[in-house]
This record gives sequence, structure tokens and C-alpha cells, in this order.
Amino acid sequence: MAKKTIAHCNTCGPGRNHEVLFEERTSWSDDDYGIWGNDRYEFLKCAGCDSVKVRHSNVFSENDPEHPTVSYFPPASFRAQPDWIGDLVSVGTEGSAIYQLLVEIYSAVQNDLRGLAAMGVRALLEHVMVSVSGDSGSFVKNLEKFQSDGHVSANQRARLETTLEAGHASIHRGFTPSLEDVTVLVDIAESVLVDVFIHPKKIELLKNRIPKRVDQKAKRPT
Repeated sequence: MAKKTIAHCNTCGPGRNHEVLFEERTSWSDDDYGIWGNDRYEFLKCAGCDSVKVRHSNVFSENDPEHPTVSYFPPASFRAQPDWIGDLVSVGTEGSAIYQLLVEIYSAVQNDLRGLAAMGVRALLEHVMVSVSGDSGSFVKNLEKFQSDGHVSANQRARLETTLEAGHASIHRGFTPSLEDVTVLVDIAESVLVDVFIHPKKIELLKNRIPKRVDQKAKRPT
């Protein structure tokens, strides 16, 4: 009977049932320094979507032997991509470029390239502002025009300023954001994309589906 285990699945989510297809263990020790370690490599198949991945569990005597370091290949995603991401492509050429940037940002976070992800968010937001409101020559002016065109409120603009500054600091001042920081940056970027590209189209479709009011006296739509 095939061995079963619980593991992360990038498609189905964390804590999913998996079948262990293959397992290999290695160990080593250095008596001169009194240290040792072992590695376990497992080929896993998700019981839900049948995707296959490798899980590597590493134990080092200088760390906590009861809690091995676990990594996956492909790397475990930090969260699922939003269900609306594919809708960006329907926006046109600009939407396709924005979609690609967003996918690359997710990939950077997934591989713990947090500084690169912050730079990507900055580039993404610049691309959005320029594509929607035109290029006014600088980040500050682009953001001012983006707000004056009604795409963000004053509070949202303040958040965008911090988000853009984090990307700028990653590029020019060696700033490496934490995973929590990057999560906030991605949250802000996603909210802008939804407000600018996703919600307007969905609201228009909803508007067309809402029955018109009927003037009971005239018996005609109003």
C-alpha cells in the first residue's frame, strides 16, 4: 500500500493528502566537531490535483533536530493567485503586460526574492498609472494625475506613496522588506488592479442585468 503524507500543494493549498512516490534518505556526521545532519527527499503526488513535487526535509544538529527545515520544488506559493488574474489579459496589450508583471511578482515572492518583488510592485504600479492616465514625467506627477483622474482617493494615494517608496528603497538603498511587508505591497497592488481594471467591467455587466424600474402609472420602464 502506498505511503501517505500531508504536504503543501500550490494548486489545492496547504495541508493536503499526498502519495509518496519515492523517498531517499542521506546522513552525515563530523566527529571532530561533534555535528551531524540528515536529509530526506520525497517525490509527492497530490491526492486532489495529481500534481507532483519534491519535498526536502533537512535536519542539522546545531539547529532544532525535532523541527527540520522543509522546502519544496517547485517552491511553495505564499498564497494562491486571485481568481480574477486571467481577466487582465482581456483588457488588451496593456493588460497582458500587467498580467505578466504580476505573475513575475508572485514568482519572486514564492522564491523569497523579497527585494525583487518590491521592485516589481513599483514597476507594476508605474505601468498601471502611465497606461491609464498617461506619463507626466515623474512618479510624483504620475501619482497626482492618477488621483486627479479619480482612480484613487487621498487615503489610497498615501498608501501608494509608501508602496512606491518601498520599491524605490529596494532599488537604491538596499532595503530588503520582510515577507509581511511584501504581502502588504502585493495587497495594495492587487487592490489597485481590481479597482482600475476588474470592477468597472463587472459593474457594467451588473448594471446591464439589473431590471429597469417601471412607472406604474405609465406602465413603462423609467
